Order: sequence, then C-alpha cells, then structure tokens
Amino acid sequence: MKTWLICILLMLSVWARADAPEPPIRVRVYQDPAGELVQGETARIKVDMLTSDFFIDAPVLPQLHVDGAYLSLSDETPPHLVENVDGVSWSGVTRTYLVTPLVSGSVEIPAFDITAHIGAASAPVSVSTTPLTLQVQALTLPSGVTEALIASAVTLTQTITPGNLALHVGDSVTRRIEIIANGTPAMMLPPTVFGPIEGLTLYPSPSVVRDIVGNQGGFVGGGRIDSVSYVIQQRGRYTLPAITLRWMDSQTHRWRESSLPAVRFHAWWGPLAKPRFSLPGQGAMPTLLSWLSSDVGIALLMLAVISGFAWRFREWLARWRDRFRRWRYRRRHSERAAFGALRHQRHASSALTLYAAIDAWARRCAEDGGPTTIDQWCLHYGDARLREQWVALQGALYAPTPASTAWSATAMVDTLASARQRWKHSLQSRRRKAVLPPLNPA
Repeated sequence: MKTWLICILLMLSVWARADAPEPPIRVRVYQDPAGELVQGETARIKVDMLTSDFFIDAPVLPQLHVDGAYLSLSDETPPHLVENVDGVSWSGVTRTYLVTPLVSGSVEIPAFDITAHIGAASAPVSVSTTPLTLQVQALTLPSGVTEALIASAVTLTQTITPGNLALHVGDSVTRRIEIIANGTPAMMLPPTVFGPIEGLTLYPSPSVVRDIVGNQGGFVGGGRIDSVSYVIQQRGRYTLPAITLRWMDSQTHRWRESSLPAVRFHAWWGPLAKPRFSLPGQGAMPTLLSWLSSDVGIALLMLAVISGFAWRFREWLARWRDRFRRWRYRRRHSERAAFGALRHQRHASSALTLYAAIDAWARRCAEDGGPTTIDQWCLHYGDARLREQWVALQGALYAPTPASTAWSATAMVDTLASARQRWKHSLQSRRRKAVLPPLNPA
C-alpha cells in the first residue's frame, strides 16, 4: 500500500511541475541606428532582455559567427531598462554586438539562444531570438587604398625614442604609431607598414589592439599601436618616411586623409663596442683606437693630413695661386668681358652711359691690335648704319642741335657686334696666312 502511495505522490509532483508556467522573459533584437550600411561600416546590434520578475545574474549571450561579417560581443557596461507593459513593470538589460559587414548585399544574422536565471526558479531559462537581416551597400575603394577604414574620426600619433636624436652607429631608434578610430572596432584597423631602410636593421614589436570605452562604459572606438626599432648599422643621414592613412567619414561618406610627417636624423660614427665584462689593465691602445674612430678623432686626423699636404707642397700651391690670380685678372679685363659690359647697355636711355661703355671697349680692343677709335671702326669694319648711329650718338652729346637721325642703344650695340665679328674674322685670316708656308719655295 505504501508503494502505491509513493508512486501516486511522485506522479502528482511531476504533473504539477510540468504545468507550472515558465518565468516571463521578452527579447528584442534590432539594428542601431537602423538603415542601410556601407561595406566595412560598423553598426550596433542591440539585444534587449526584459522580465516581469528579476534576473538573478547577467544573461548569457553566445559569441556569434556570421559568414561575410565581423561580429563581436561588446564589453561595454549594459544599461538597465524599465518598461511598462499592460500595467506591469518589466525590467532588464541591453547587450550590444558590434557588426562590420565585409560583403555587400543581404547579411543574415540567425536566431540564437539566450540563457538566464529568473526569479526563484532553480533551472535556467533559455529563449531564442528572431533572425535579423542587414542590407549592405557595396563600397568602391579609390586608387591606392587596399583596405576600407570607416570611422567618424581618426587620430594618428607618432612617438620617437630617443627624443633628442643624438645618435651614433649601434644606437637604436624606436618609432611608435598609434591609430585611434571612433566608431570602429580595433580588429578592423589596418596595420602600419614599416618598410626596410638601407643602413638600418628593422625589429618590429607585437601590435597592441584594444577597444576603447567611454566614462559611462559605452563603446567609443578602437585603438591600434604598431612600433618598430631601427638599429643603425652605418653612418649617414636617414629618413623614416611619412605615413598616410586614408579613411571614410561614416557621417558624410567622404574620403579623408590623416598623415604623420617624416622623421630625419643623422647618425655619427660611435666608439668601438665595449664588452659587457672586460678585464682591467688592458693598456691605452683600446682607448686610443676608440677615440680615433670617433667623429672628433677622424676630423682631427683629416685636418692633420690636409695641413701636412699644404705644408709639403706650399711652393707649388703658391705658384698655382699666382697663376690663377693672373688668369682671373686677364679674364675680367679681356676684350670679351669689355664687350659683354657693352651688351648690357642695349636698353640704355643715357647717351653718356652708352658712350662710356663703347669707349672702354674700344680702348681694350686697341691693346689687341684693333682700331683705336670708333671712327676707324666705321672706316675698316663698319657699314653705313654704324656710321649713322655713331654720328647720331655724338650729336646727342656734343651738337648744339640734335641730329636728324635719333640714336638707338640697341642698334648701336648690334652694329658694333657685326663690326667686331668681321674684325675677329680678319684676325683669324691673318694668323692662318702667317702659319702656312709658301707653296713653291725657291
């Protein structure tokens, strides 16, 4: 009889538990803000979880994997919700997924299960969400851009260590680049590419990637830090190239550009590398070699060599100095230089200035065997135009009344250039006749 009574009680308890109502819970999944996305743009998928009872602990949401999109559960502090439904107060929390579509078209976020402990129920409650479809517009990348970065604002920061850049061979320079993009997860930030530089050995450091949250715990954006150390192998001047990052403004959908300037530094020869553990009493020779290999030592050695060379060949250098001075004097006072000064008066408006330049050139030509006066130039090498311009220039200077023909500095210089060319030709002809021997010697 007891056995039957126990069986009846067990059946009644199972039946009562089966008919007990499930703890009330409501779930909403929606895109914030709503609307069509651009390929590579980050949006929020919010999940509101409400109950008319209370949550014992935080609901458990899964990590989702969607083909064609980067989806991650944000670590931001969930805000609390309170709503009134049919006169009943419902409370809950909101969790956020960050989604970045990588393909265009329709991106389907399937239904997923949420587990929560509600009220006095001992067993957890599981509820399924409704699927959500995102519409994604294709993005065309401009030339030179391989990865799309879409953000509301981008900040680039550069740090160079050491700051004074007083460097020698064997020293290292560390370049640290930080990218902060508002509204973009850290995993979507492109890495900074550090190219090789001749004379420097490159040692990159692991990248640091992190999401940034605000004071209220909300998601702000992503940050990425890339750094590299350059070890100097040779003396010389080096330039770390400028860094340019092109990105699209998520609000205006226009491409913008952020850049960092190039870094330039000079590396000097340094002292010989010192061993970490050295024995005392090695003598002065290592110290001397170390000093001679420094910049000061090399400069003093070069100065000593140049001074010795100058002292050894001082007489030869003095002869060459005097020869150079004589050559420079002849060049500055040659007939060619005098006529060059005359050419500069082609547009002279003063008859006296032009006359002085012509007279100086005629006196220099007389030293080379040329006519001594312009009248002789007109007679032997000039033409009617030269004589006419010369008479007009003299009339402007000395005649009480101006001549019938007005003088022109341009015409005067051009006619003198023609006469000079005929004089040069006659000199060459006389020299050629003096050099050639007679054809039929007696």
